[in-house]
Amino acid sequence: MPDPAPTEPDVSRLLSVAEAIAIIDAAPVHPLTTTVPLSDAQGLRLAADLTADRDYPPFDKALMDGYAVRSQDLAQIPADLRLAGEIPAGYSPTPDDALDPGEALAIMTGAPLPPNADTVVPIEDTERQDEVIRILQPTQKARNIAPQGADARNGQPLLSKGTALQAAQLAVAASIGAARVPVFDHPRVAVLTTGDELIPIDQTPGPAQIRNSNNLMLAALLRKLGCTVNDLGTAPDDPETLRYALAAGLQHDCLFVTGGMSMGAYDFVPRILQELRVDLRITKLRIKPGKPFLFGIAEGYNQSSPAPTLLSYVFGLPGNPVSTFACTIRLASRLITRLSGGVPNDNFLTAPLLSSLPPNGPREFYQPATLTPQGVHPLTWKGSADIYTLATANALLVRPENDPAREPGAMVTIILI
Repeated sequence: MPDPAPTEPDVSRLLSVAEAIAIIDAAPVHPLTTTVPLSDAQGLRLAADLTADRDYPPFDKALMDGYAVRSQDLAQIPADLRLAGEIPAGYSPTPDDALDPGEALAIMTGAPLPPNADTVVPIEDTERQDEVIRILQPTQKARNIAPQGADARNGQPLLSKGTALQAAQLAVAASIGAARVPVFDHPRVAVLTTGDELIPIDQTPGPAQIRNSNNLMLAALLRKLGCTVNDLGTAPDDPETLRYALAAGLQHDCLFVTGGMSMGAYDFVPRILQELRVDLRITKLRIKPGKPFLFGIAEGYNQSSPAPTLLSYVFGLPGNPVSTFACTIRLASRLITRLSGGVPNDNFLTAPLLSSLPPNGPREFYQPATLTPQGVHPLTWKGSADIYTLATANALLVRPENDPAREPGAMVTIILI
């Protein structure tokens, strides 16, 4: 039998993850909008619907190289038709190009059908002898043609507000001439790490020092989520210096602070945020890793927002990097998505477990894991400071509160990272 989960202090009065999500999702947001060249819009979300500026295709279009014909001329196969000319792509047929009985026009893929034509016969179904085209195979009327408006009608909504502009969506926007598009702007966020023990990554640590890895990790996560990131570096455990750094961070749409969130003598961050008029909506959670998690809202700081009530948001994250990573992926990303004009979702997947798991304790648990074609392999949990194991993971295994022991083959929930 798996070893039982270690006994934990009573956390029943702490907010659950579901309760925290409800609070974060209920926070009012005022996403910023802007207009950018389409070439600069990748990854941004539309701030308004995009509609077709005409029918697509704008004419009855040939879907392959072949011959435009009248279907009534194909009553008997083989059929010999006189070649009367050609319709290249980009040419607009005129009444003079209208087919007479017994005629065919060579036509290229994407070209408009000439008047009186209603079918395209593929080249491979024909033989040519001088100016005579012999049709060898029967072809149904309207085959190999895209009718006018088959893809979209003039004025039809094609991309809705909130749609993320990736490769296919950019192609649609380009096809309708949306050279500049209204989008939700990148949220502007600041990251700040606190702690006397932290030094820059290019310095050699002393016996009681460590390099600051949280800022780079957080900045990478937040850029992946679509943010513009300002790295404020490290603030020491000094109240006045912290106050200055936190106030600077509150000038952004969102401030991410790591460290200084617990109950120790040097954990000043929650108190100073309250002194800076931040309304702390969450201070601790039943989550592992990440119990000392903080979420707050401040009015009047964010100078980039045109909203009547200026809002900044604060996420206080534990100093241990795996806690910071898990809380950003699971919780903070939801607000970032809303600030980017999107709708948050859980992005959960299920897969079979490849090894046994002991019972989980009273906190929802996010354990680094690897997802393979065969299933999910939980990685050995060495604690919330173990970034080395996290770096080998491609998923977080989500364990509900008080989840019973699991055997190989059980279906489990994961978040891909």
